[in-house]
Amino acid sequence: MRGDVEGRRLVTRVQGAAAMALALVIFALDVLSPLQGAVAVLYTIVVLMAARSHDRALMIVAGIASALLAIAGYFVSHWSEPLGSPAMRLVVSLTAIGITAWLCVRNHAAAEQQHRSEIRYRTIFNAAGLPIWEGDWSAAYAILRSGAMPGPEDVDRIARVAIIRDANDAAAQLFGLSGREALVGGTIVAHHTPAAEATLGHILAALMRGDPTIEEETQFLTASGEVVDVVLRVTLPPGSDGWTRVLTMAVDVTERNRAQARLAQSQAELTHVSRVTTLGQLAASIAHEVNQPLSAIITYAKSGRRWLAREAPDAPEVVDCLDQIAANGTRAADVIARIRDLARKADPQHGRIEMAALIDETLALLQRDLQTHDVAIRVTAADDLPPVSGDRVQIQQVLMNLILNAEQAMADAPEAERELCVDIEHDGGGVSVAVCDCGTGIAADPERLFAPFYTTKSAGLGMGLSICRSIIEQHGGSLVATNNAIRGATFRFRLPISNEESAVA
Repeated sequence: MRGDVEGRRLVTRVQGAAAMALALVIFALDVLSPLQGAVAVLYTIVVLMAARSHDRALMIVAGIASALLAIAGYFVSHWSEPLGSPAMRLVVSLTAIGITAWLCVRNHAAAEQQHRSEIRYRTIFNAAGLPIWEGDWSAAYAILRSGAMPGPEDVDRIARVAIIRDANDAAAQLFGLSGREALVGGTIVAHHTPAAEATLGHILAALMRGDPTIEEETQFLTASGEVVDVVLRVTLPPGSDGWTRVLTMAVDVTERNRAQARLAQSQAELTHVSRVTTLGQLAASIAHEVNQPLSAIITYAKSGRRWLAREAPDAPEVVDCLDQIAANGTRAADVIARIRDLARKADPQHGRIEMAALIDETLALLQRDLQTHDVAIRVTAADDLPPVSGDRVQIQQVLMNLILNAEQAMADAPEAERELCVDIEHDGGGVSVAVCDCGTGIAADPERLFAPFYTTKSAGLGMGLSICRSIIEQHGGSLVATNNAIRGATFRFRLPISNEESAVA
C-alpha cells in the first residue's frame, strides 16, 4: 500500500516536471517566434498534461503558471506597442487556459466523487454478509432482443453466456467454493437445479417486461452436491443498458425451510394425538355403536339356525335373517372404518367434501354421547350447498371438537335447554358452518380460547381449539368465536368452495 502511494507521488512529480518543461518551451516560442501571440494558446496543452496526473493542485498550478507565462510573453514581446490584435489574442489565450483549467478541475472532482462512490459500493459489496454477485448478461439481452419469451433451450443457452464479473466471499461460500475467484469470469450453470432453470426463465421474462426488481425463491447445488434453498433478488443498476450489469443478491433460507418442515411435521403429530385423544373420550359411544350391530348379528344368526333346524325349513325367513346379518355386519364395518379413518396417521388428502353429509356422519358418530347428556340437536342446511375443498378427516376432527365442546359447555344448563344448533350456509365463495350452544358463554376474550395451552376446563390441555384454527387456516379458511345475544356461544368456521365449483361459477 505504501509503495503504491510513493509510486503515484513519483508519477505526479514527473508529470508536473514535464508540464513545466513544456510550458517553458511554449514561453520561449511565444517570445522568440514571429507568430505574434498565437503560440500562447498552446498553454492549454500544459493544463491537459497536468490533468493526466489526477492531482487537483497540479492542475490549478499549471493553469495559473500558464496564464502568468502567457502574460509575461506578451509584455516581453509587445511592451512598447499600443493595444491591438496581440492584446486580443492574449485575452483569447487566457480565456482558453482558464476554461481548460476549470473543466479539468471539474472533471477531476466528478471523477473523484465517482471513485469514492465506487469504493463505497465495493466496500459494501465485499463486506456484506449476503451473497452478492454481478453478472454481464449482454449476450442474453442480444438473444432476447426480439421480445420473444425464452423457451427451455433459450434459458439453458442464456445461462451459459451470463458471465459473472464480480462476486463477494459470501457468494462463494453459498456455492461451497474456496474463494470468489472461483466464480469470477465463469457462470453458475454447474450449480443449477431444475428449479433454478425455471426460476431463470421467470427472471428473464420479468426483465423483458421491464420490471426493475425481481424476487424469486429457488434451489442451487453446492460444490459438494448439497441442495440449498435461496431467495434471489435481481436488479439492474443505473446505467445497465443492454443488461451489461445485473446485480443478484441471495438469502440462504435452507434452515428456515427445514424448520418450517419440522414445524409442519410437529403440527401433524399434534393433530393426530388430538384426534386419537378425542376417540378415547368417545370410547363408550364407539363401543355402543359397534355392540348394537354385533348383538343383532348374533340374534339373527340364532334365529336362522332355528329356522333351518325345522323339518320343513322356511326359506324366506332364513333369507331375511341372512340379509339382516349382512346389513348389520356392514353397519359395524362402517363404524370401524370411520374410527380407523379418524385414527389414521397419514398426510392430508385434499378432495371435494359435501359438508352437510359430513356433519350428518359426525353427529351419527357422536349421537350416543349427545343422547347420554340429554343434548337435543338441530341441523339447518341451505339448499344446493356447493362442496368445499379439504381433507375430510381433518375437517371432521374440527367438527367433533366443536360439537363436544358445545356439549360440555351445556353440562350445567337445565336438561330442557340443552340444544345444539348446527347451521350450514353458502357464504359467497365459501361454505360457513356455525356450531351454537346454550351454555354459559365465554367469560374471557373469545380470541384467547385459540391460544395454545389456554383452557377453561380443569382437565383440559388447551390445544383443541388451537389445532382446530390451525387446520381451518391451512385450508384457506377462518375460525372465530362469539357470544350469543341471550346465552351460550357460537363457533363459526368458513371454508372455500372447491376449485372445480369456482371454475363453473
